Amino acid sequence: MKNRTLRFPFWFQRRWPLPAALLFAVLLAGCDWSVVFGNDPEDEDDDENLTAVASQVTGFELGVSDLDMSLPVYRDGLGMEVVDEVETDFSVRVTLASPVSPFEATLTLIEFTDGLGRNLQDNPGKIVFFTADADALANRFANAGGVVTVPPSNQEDFGVVGFGRDPDKNLIEIAETSPTGATYLAAIGIGASDLDQARDFYVDRVGLTERQFLSTDQYDEYIMGTPEDIPSLSLVLMHWTDGSEPRYRYNETRVRLISENPEEVVERTWSEEDGRTQDLDGNRLIINDEPAELGS
Repeated sequence: MKNRTLRFPFWFQRRWPLPAALLFAVLLAGCDWSVVFGNDPEDEDDDENLTAVASQVTGFELGVSDLDMSLPVYRDGLGMEVVDEVETDFSVRVTLASPVSPFEATLTLIEFTDGLGRNLQDNPGKIVFFTADADALANRFANAGGVVTVPPSNQEDFGVVGFGRDPDKNLIEIAETSPTGATYLAAIGIGASDLDQARDFYVDRVGLTERQFLSTDQYDEYIMGTPEDIPSLSLVLMHWTDGSEPRYRYNETRVRLISENPEEVVERTWSEEDGRTQDLDGNRLIINDEPAELGS
């Protein structure tokens, strides 16, 4: 059971209290409160009363400044293979996947060509790879253009783990914990300005399951997965506690999902203000419109 603290819904916290005279007049008139506060779709349902829905993370989309620099790091350094390439009017997209992955998991690198200024560096999340030999993978990563910042070592409670940065300074975690002996994309992480609210959003509105909470010297994180212990790409919600001030809002990151009830998830995560499905920090949610069988 989740630990919850009593708090007003975030839509209420955004509005100033009504002046006393206006509040008194509203009460006397028996006014419909939706007229006073507005009819925000996010206000329609209390998250506690939403019907349970199961969803699964299948991929991650990441804006990069230069594909020629980033692609070799993930392809040659981290063992991924190109499975699709698409050029649009405003971007070039290259989708990669680990060739021996136990579940569906893609990483799409997007180089924007529309000339708009974007900050594509220092995203507050991470990209996690499982491997049978962390030292060997870290060496490959470095030889392909990545920067190893913490060489793999045995960390208490976490096993053998190392860290690095790609050309856009995205955090790469290399964990020696592969049950299959293969190297594959295992988890994608995104920053959360309010960790508990983000966890509740992804449980109640998206349909993921909280698997584990971890606390390190630098950040706290919730590891989110699928119900019924279905093997899948994990979503890691991260909040930094090291005194830094990460840019949590509106990064060029997108989480790809499938769901047993995609229409319901779209309705629950739709932002009227931005005209798209997204989480509380503005990370885009790309939801496949075909219902999925997830064993729930």
